Amino acid sequence: MTIECHRIGDIEVTVLEDGFQHAPNTLFPDHDMDRARAAAAQAGVAYDGAQSLIPIRGFLLRGRGFTAVVDAGSPPGHAPTTGAFPAALAEAGVAPEEVTHLVMTHLHIDHVGGIVDAEGRAVFANAELVSGAGEWDHFTSPEVEARLQGRRRALDSFLFSKRAVTPYAVRRRDVAGEAEVLPGVGLVPLPGHTPGHSGVHVSSGGEELLIWGDTIHCETFQMAEPDWGVLFDIDPDMARASRRRIFDRVATDGITVTGPHVRGPGLRKVERMAQGYRLVPA
Repeated sequence: MTIECHRIGDIEVTVLEDGFQHAPNTLFPDHDMDRARAAAAQAGVAYDGAQSLIPIRGFLLRGRGFTAVVDAGSPPGHAPTTGAFPAALAEAGVAPEEVTHLVMTHLHIDHVGGIVDAEGRAVFANAELVSGAGEWDHFTSPEVEARLQGRRRALDSFLFSKRAVTPYAVRRRDVAGEAEVLPGVGLVPLPGHTPGHSGVHVSSGGEELLIWGDTIHCETFQMAEPDWGVLFDIDPDMARASRRRIFDRVATDGITVTGPHVRGPGLRKVERMAQGYRLVPA
């Protein structure tokens, strides 16, 4: 495993690779083969017509008195090609007890997998859990759990997230609106994928980076086709609106981006194209 580090002013950003999965076309309800092939060609990504690679990554932010994890990968056993987050954190030279904050883009299973151990104990015993307003309420809601009965895979995922966040109930923070949560680190609401889904904006020394959560799962399609959501968007229309809004913002302002499902290595810029957008090296 090779550590990938970047600096945004005086804040160090380390990419923590958890692994990858392959997603079938059915993950995207609006998938159209001709448009998909055109989108892949524009993105410069190989596409076999059947499935696409989805990386899974977390991030480590260090500086200004904090050591913060942004998303923590998948739980052990989630897939044969995932689960490397703890090893990546160790390779970065950080012990779990050193982490002061968990700044979460959202609380889906492939983002909270590394925050709880097999016995249900908090891995990051000294960390505060920070997430967008509505996120905690959703993933601990008895009503949501009841609605998922009979949908085995969705229910299992929900129950894991609920179990993962529960040990942090006494040290958590809900953040409403676009707000700074640590010096130089803020949340940017991007609702729709989940109620409190957010980007994590890092700003220091005149430089900016947006870790945009699950704004995209697959750059092969979704940069050129911003209206293509995924099956597990809670509010598909709101997710589309958030995606279009943030694409326009980062392209207009030249903000560097990355995300849990953005291919590495390196950071990216968003470039407008005849067909939507594409990611290019920063």
